[in-house]
Amino acid sequence: MRLALSLQAVPAQAPPEVANFQEWLLAQWPSMVQALVVVLITYVALRVAQGWVMSAMRRARIDTGTQILVRRGLSIAIVIAGVLVILGILGANTAGLVTVIGAVGLAFSLAIQDILKNFFSGVYLLLERPFRVGDTIKVKDQEGIVENIGVRTTTLRTVHNVRVMVPNAMIFAEVVANQSEVRESPAVGERPPGPA
Repeated sequence: MRLALSLQAVPAQAPPEVANFQEWLLAQWPSMVQALVVVLITYVALRVAQGWVMSAMRRARIDTGTQILVRRGLSIAIVIAGVLVILGILGANTAGLVTVIGAVGLAFSLAIQDILKNFFSGVYLLLERPFRVGDTIKVKDQEGIVENIGVRTTTLRTVHNVRVMVPNAMIFAEVVANQSEVRESPAVGERPPGPA
């Protein structure tokens, strides 16, 4: 009887693990709220950036494959930035994580440097537009009508109806003759057109 009364007199306590978790949760709730806000901001930024980039690429008439590639790359970059901010808020060592990501990114970029070279050359060609679809150009020994300007290659159709895919890095590094931009030169002795 005394044992039963003494057991009833002792208040029930939570196990130490549960108590420690509750204390940690109470101490960390402001950080959790901040992390949740960052998740929401990341989601909104992702949706807005994807919508803006997709509408810009549709206006520029960029092919569907390139649109998908750019959209995925942008999504990955925004999500990684959001995760790093969240980990920093929660107290993780983001410097070590950034170092690891940087090392993996460097190894990956060295492995695919030719693809990246063609990619950035293609982005330059799409922005600078030294020629357009339908122009007749000559690059090295390839000559034809431009059918498509992609991120990695530019497609030409030769006079023999052969489809040739020229890497954008070659177009970027070589002299390109745009025969669609040929202007009539004045005859010998004539003055060129222009203001008098």
